[in-house]
Amino acid sequence: MSGQNTKLKATVKKLSSGLGPFLVVMLIALFFVITTPTFRTIRNILTLGHSASLYVMMAMGLSFVLISGATDLSAGSVVGLCGVVCAMMMRDFNVPVWISVIIGLASGVLCGVINGLLATKLGLVPFIATLGTQWVYRGMCNILGRGAAVSVRDAQNPAYADQFYAIGGGRLLGIPVPIYIFVICGIILAFLLRKTVFGRDLYAVGSNAEAARLSGINVFKTQMIAYIICDTMAALAGIVLAARMVGGNTASGDGYEFEGIFAAVIGGVSLAGGEGTILGAIIGAFVVAVLRNGLNLNGIGSFVQQVILGILIIIAVYLDVRRVKRMRNKTVA
Repeated sequence: MSGQNTKLKATVKKLSSGLGPFLVVMLIALFFVITTPTFRTIRNILTLGHSASLYVMMAMGLSFVLISGATDLSAGSVVGLCGVVCAMMMRDFNVPVWISVIIGLASGVLCGVINGLLATKLGLVPFIATLGTQWVYRGMCNILGRGAAVSVRDAQNPAYADQFYAIGGGRLLGIPVPIYIFVICGIILAFLLRKTVFGRDLYAVGSNAEAARLSGINVFKTQMIAYIICDTMAALAGIVLAARMVGGNTASGDGYEFEGIFAAVIGGVSLAGGEGTILGAIIGAFVVAVLRNGLNLNGIGSFVQQVILGILIIIAVYLDVRRVKRMRNKTVA
């Protein structure tokens, strides 16, 4: 009987923790529905889904690194760099759209490999290592783009602009293409995290890297894959954003890493590692998107929005730290 009660409590706790972020989205959305008539229009809902797709891609990718017990502060710069690289391929080298997209994604993979080597093989603190590469990638982005926008409309082939725009601004059956992209990626990443040996190893490494190493798990390989997934998703977000603007911009992705981390933490991904889900990260991303959308519709300036999101990030991190401490105290007791 006591065993059944324990299982019931565990199930209730799991459900409540999963419903928490969803309820936050609903409450914020309800507030804006009541206070802002334009929020509930079909046009705005589609716009919301469109903008949320970028936050979702960032949050899903960053979740892998956070679950592994590390972090990646360079993800926002990867967004800008890979968007510029992709646009440059079309404008300066007349490379077809889909090959340019693959090159942009490959650039993200390379960034992930570099971050993984610095944070795992060389043993640098992930926070410091990726803070450094954040500046390196942003600097490379500005060098390649010469500090300006890289417009695909200037490409030799005039068809590239419309083909590229279809990725970030097109619609299929009335639904923005980026929504299809993040749904497909979400299904793949959720399967990878929950149904594969790599996923189980990732949780083990995040919970206790030394114990995972002693049990035979290749910690270096596991965290390296996590960084590659993270920066590939950041590259995808950068390409989708560049496609929407029909060109790369050297300022794109600035601060996206913090909004991605905030979304992941709101969705239940622990900064201490070893905990989190893709669904939670997606819901957390919608918290950020709904909040941003509602504030924009109410005429709240970008600087004030930065203050609000900054305060919310501090609160989210504080609550996560408290939760981790409570869990550790229970384990010791």
